[in-house]
Formats: sequence, C-alpha cells, structure tokens
Amino acid sequence: MIILKTFLGLYLFWFFFLAVMSLYRAHLNKTISKLALVLGYPILIVGASLDCLMNLTIFSLVFLEFPHEWLVTKRMQRHIKDGEGWRFKLSTFICQSLLNAFDAEGKHC
Repeated sequence: MIILKTFLGLYLFWFFFLAVMSLYRAHLNKTISKLALVLGYPILIVGASLDCLMNLTIFSLVFLEFPHEWLVTKRMQRHIKDGEGWRFKLSTFICQSLLNAFDAEGKHC
C-alpha cells in the first residue's frame, strides 16, 4: 500500500510539473491570457508546495539524504553539478527522461 501511495504521489508531482511548465511556456511566449493566469495561480501554489513537500519526504528517501535546498530540481542540479556517483546518475536519468523535454526552455536541470 505504501508503494502505491508513493507512486501516486510521484505521478501527481509530475502532473503538476507538466501543468506549471505549460503555464510558464505560455508566459514566456506572451500568449497567456489574464484569465488563464488567474486560474493558473492555484496550480503554481499547489505545485510549489508539493515540490517542497516531496523534497522533504520522498526525495529524501530516494536520495538517502536530507535536502540542502527547498526544491527537488535544485537538489538534482547539485548532484548533476557534482558529476559522479549514483545520485548523479539518478538525477541525470530523471531530468533526461521526465523533465527536460517538458521544460519551457528545454533544459530543466
């Protein structure tokens, strides 16, 4: 049961990432309407809150360390910058497989 909850939490986290990146892309392209922006604010707030929560809980277990930063991406960027070890490999895999393609600028990590 805990594995299912963890998977669902990670999936929900990725879902919010996709939503936030969609809003950010529209913002960068200057195509977001005021209505979409207003409706998007709760998504941004929930997404940022979920990011912090996931970083403090699930990703602390995934990376077997307490976070030094508030956001999961910042943690993975630190591991990628280090350039070695299993945390580097895991961070690189997550970024390349799930995040970079959906980032508004094409390189999330």
